[in-house]
Amino acid sequence: MSDHRTPQSGPVVDKVLLAEPRGFCAGVEIAIKALAWMVQSFPGPVYCYHEIVHNGHVVGDLASRGAIFVDDIAEIPEGSLTIFSAHGVANAVVEHAARRRLRVIDATCPLVTKVHVQAERYSQRGHVIVVIGHAGHEEVEGTRGSVSGPVHVVGSLEDIAALP
Repeated sequence: MSDHRTPQSGPVVDKVLLAEPRGFCAGVEIAIKALAWMVQSFPGPVYCYHEIVHNGHVVGDLASRGAIFVDDIAEIPEGSLTIFSAHGVANAVVEHAARRRLRVIDATCPLVTKVHVQAERYSQRGHVIVVIGHAGHEEVEGTRGSVSGPVHVVGSLEDIAALP
């Protein structure tokens, strides 16, 4: 009986099957359910800082139920009910929301929160943090803004070569 391995190449793969549709991680599922519950349970509007998830169908459905998606905390009227997306936010965003007296539900994915905490822990120990990702992406910017020390974002070989 063969286990489909060859000594030279390891496992042999005949074909790859891609599941359709693919699901969300648990943190994103929780964030989507939280926003859906908020628009159902509270008189509107309910604001969401950034899209709750990068999925046009889900965002469109929630918008049709009363969620308002914004990319700047300043766009949210003072005192409004607000949810932070699963991508997480920078400390400055949390502080800005507090100054505007927003009523905030933080739906940051627990795994993203863990990255924020670990990155800050390493920064406090004197390490320089390097994040692999795309500058400007909500999750990368949230991580960058959760660390008190230097953070470098690399998304290409050129970015790596340019590191100090």
